[in-house]
Amino acid sequence: MTQAFVLTGGSRSQLGLLEQARVLGHEVCVVDGSDRAPLLAEADHAIVRSFTDVNGVIGDLEARGIEPVAAATMGSDQAVLPTAQLAERLGLPGLPVATARTVADKRRMRAAFERAKVRCPKGREAASFEEAEQAFHQLGPPVVVKPVDGSAQRGVTEVRNEGELAPAVDRALAASKTGAIVLEQYLDGDEFTVNGFLLEREYFPMSVTRRLLHPPPPLGVCIAHRYPSGLADDERVFEFAHAASRAVGLQTGPSYVQIRMRDGQPWAIEVGARLGGGKDAELAKLVTGFDAIRANVLWALGELRREDLAHGEPQAPVGQVRFVVREPGRIVGLDTAPALELEGVHEAGWYWREGMTLPPLTSGAERLGYLLLTAEGEDELDELTERALAALEIEISEPARV
Repeated sequence: MTQAFVLTGGSRSQLGLLEQARVLGHEVCVVDGSDRAPLLAEADHAIVRSFTDVNGVIGDLEARGIEPVAAATMGSDQAVLPTAQLAERLGLPGLPVATARTVADKRRMRAAFERAKVRCPKGREAASFEEAEQAFHQLGPPVVVKPVDGSAQRGVTEVRNEGELAPAVDRALAASKTGAIVLEQYLDGDEFTVNGFLLEREYFPMSVTRRLLHPPPPLGVCIAHRYPSGLADDERVFEFAHAASRAVGLQTGPSYVQIRMRDGQPWAIEVGARLGGGKDAELAKLVTGFDAIRANVLWALGELRREDLAHGEPQAPVGQVRFVVREPGRIVGLDTAPALELEGVHEAGWYWREGMTLPPLTSGAERLGYLLLTAEGEDELDELTERALAALEIEISEPARV
């Protein structure tokens, strides 16, 4: 038997886990349902199968003589529950399945917030337009319509009048694997991501970043995570994120909490029991010294200790992840090299490849790529970001006209 660290999901957002597992001396097996997933080519072992098919994944591992030493994921809510189920079936450390079920279902999550008296928007669930219409009138506009089990803002729409409800319900139902949606009160206010890590219920703060959003439509698609956040009291926000994490049952593992600030108070939008997929952990290491990716790998291996959650020396006081958005079309050419030559640009990468067709922006999944940057001040960061975006070489042909 060959021992391997199993990574559920082969997108570029998982690259940090793959690299860190190798640093610690482990071969890596990547599992993804798409044979075009980029990390399959970089893995020591590749399994082309949906990670939601836990029985099938276990069968493939056995057939290939692979003995898993850990199972982990980051960046996507869709993989959290299957990863927890896989770890449980294999007798490995990981997120309890009950907690994974809570964070994977927005109905369960909101109920958990309400039981723990964590501030969150009021909501109602629906499985049809008639139920959604009733919920809309109960809550009152504006509302957000979303699938109960969605991610990357797929199928999410803000509805401000009854005439907008039907198409919003159709989009949410189409994006829901369970055939259920939720309607929630829409909260005005700035949006932030609060990153942390828990060990036996103790919370270790990582970073607070401001989420800069693409103008709707689509709704809620992040185009930048920026540090520092500009909030005056990060400590209070970390305490709130800890309470939200405890509410969903999180005791050990990463915590990714999206909040909105309204009238000076944080409100919980959702908790992800995972590291963020938008290079949040990589940014946090650069600007706070907290190495969450290493902590995540050690947790999955059952080797995480308190001292592994200490902050190291940051490289810069200011930084951001800036996502690259372009008009749809066939991707002819992509090159990050000119941007990577600029001092302060730590990473640049693409989520799509040459030869693929970039669809219209309807969720976070249609962002073309990203830049990870740091600087000594806000103005310097803004200037560097503009130079790096301009340096990227992108050639996209116009989509064919029908």
